[in-house]
Amino acid sequence: MVIVLGIAVLVRLAVVVAFWHSWGWQHEEIPDSWNKLAINLVDNGTFGFVPGQSIITRGPVFPLVEVLLYLAFGEKYAGWCISLFLLDVLTTFLVITLFRKLWGNLPALLAGLFYAVNLPIVYYTAKISQVTSILPFVTLYMYLFSSWEYAYSCRWRPWVLGLVSGLMILNKTVYLPIPIACSALLVWSKRLELKQRAFQLLPVALYLVVTTAVVAPWTVRNYVLTGGKLVPVQALFWELNVQDVLYYDLTKKVGLDRSEGVTLDYFIEQERQMLLSNGVSPDDPKYMSRAKWDYAREQAFRAVYLKWLRQDPRKILHVKVENLWNFWIRAENWQKTRLLILMQVPFLGAVMASLVILLRRRQLHRVKYGLVIVLVLWAEHIPVFAWGRFSLDLVPILSLIFGLGAAAWAVPQPNAHDSLVAVAARAVADRAPAP
Repeated sequence: MVIVLGIAVLVRLAVVVAFWHSWGWQHEEIPDSWNKLAINLVDNGTFGFVPGQSIITRGPVFPLVEVLLYLAFGEKYAGWCISLFLLDVLTTFLVITLFRKLWGNLPALLAGLFYAVNLPIVYYTAKISQVTSILPFVTLYMYLFSSWEYAYSCRWRPWVLGLVSGLMILNKTVYLPIPIACSALLVWSKRLELKQRAFQLLPVALYLVVTTAVVAPWTVRNYVLTGGKLVPVQALFWELNVQDVLYYDLTKKVGLDRSEGVTLDYFIEQERQMLLSNGVSPDDPKYMSRAKWDYAREQAFRAVYLKWLRQDPRKILHVKVENLWNFWIRAENWQKTRLLILMQVPFLGAVMASLVILLRRRQLHRVKYGLVIVLVLWAEHIPVFAWGRFSLDLVPILSLIFGLGAAAWAVPQPNAHDSLVAVAARAVADRAPAP
């Protein structure tokens, strides 16, 4: 484990040093302006991009992580980057220590190695990205839910799982269906026991209640800010749908081989025109709060997207079909997409090979909760907006699949004849007199 953790540290330091002058934070450029949320929260007590204007387009978990970084380093973002790298090394440690308890030493070490050298994770962590804050929770959730099936009577597990699930959802809205999907699979797996004792469904109900209770305060906060609108965590659904089509249109016009920043500039200009045509100010208005303006933007984008859908449903369908693979490899332009493909293909290829091995060994059930999470997140992004970095949340699960598959391949499976011989040998040994 020490060797694997050492590799994780060395890989991360090598990446940050090798591209030292190219990181955006050298010029105070942080993706999606996450740093501004932390700065305003500390300096002005506002969860927003500007003082006194609270927003509903971000969840609270990653900004709270960044608050600690801002308090420690101010706006010296090299300290933020190194701290997030250390957090990611901690995730590697969690992958090994938690997974070994349920799946054994060799699969856990291989999973940790897979995670330690996963270059897309290293790259986006170095950029100071939200993905780094969700990965420890995904690792914890995967272990806790998988082990819950074998320790269903454990009294503390529904409480802890509810807390972890709630924090995952507060980190990213996309995790809202995960507790329901995994709970349904757990109930199905234990259906024979639960059929005889219906009261044993209470732990699952408690888990869902705790999850809801963790998320509810933020939902109430959004309800108050918007004047009575239900926004569980953040409001970005329709804008993402619009951006999905805009990305397709821009690629048709100028091609994918475009310079950095062109995509963002195109998004901003096109969205500005959409808002104006629907009677919504493209800039922060003085006559309403920022939260209500965020909601008005969403309604304008909803009108635009539904209009597009009526005008050309075949085009929209084409865009969504492309999201099947865009979820794993798409980035801002062809240069970044090509780089992401080069980084992703070896890891995804290893995972696919491991899935085949587990299927042939009839061990796929060992990762069934992980596969549910993969399929749910994939299915959610396909009809909305698919971007390669969104798939990085799944790396702890992919690392487990690789670890189990590689371990199964490394340890030969005895054939039926060998098994019978082993049983006979043990039977003879049991009857033999003691020396």
